[in-house]
Amino acid sequence: MEQGQALLTAYTEVCKSYHAISDFRGKLLALIPIVSGTGISLLLNKTDSVNSSHLLAAGAFGMFVTLGLFFYELRGIQRCKYLISIGGELESELGMTRGQFKDRPGRIYGFIGSEIAGWVIYTAVLLGWIYIAAIGVRSLYK
Repeated sequence: MEQGQALLTAYTEVCKSYHAISDFRGKLLALIPIVSGTGISLLLNKTDSVNSSHLLAAGAFGMFVTLGLFFYELRGIQRCKYLISIGGELESELGMTRGQFKDRPGRIYGFIGSEIAGWVIYTAVLLGWIYIAAIGVRSLYK
């Protein structure tokens, strides 16, 4: 019985870790476009009153921060996949015929999943910051 309890405790911890990472990733994916969109919008509205050459620095900063967060997102995806694998093994060892790790729904149309959502959102935000940087570069050559 002690073995079963140890497996159940391990399974509970895997579930907690998986959901904590998944929740954080979801919040980050929601906040990144809102915060970046607001920043980009404010910068575009101030291009007449602010030295436009500063837009290059702002755009580069936004690009690097977004890229860093995207790398963090990729690491979160990697950790979630690892936890899904461990969770599925624990479900089997616990004799569960169904479980949140073994019975995961397939991808929509065979390719749409949480990873694609991350790629789409981070690509869009990165392009926004590249646009700001491009305006800054253009202002240097006016």
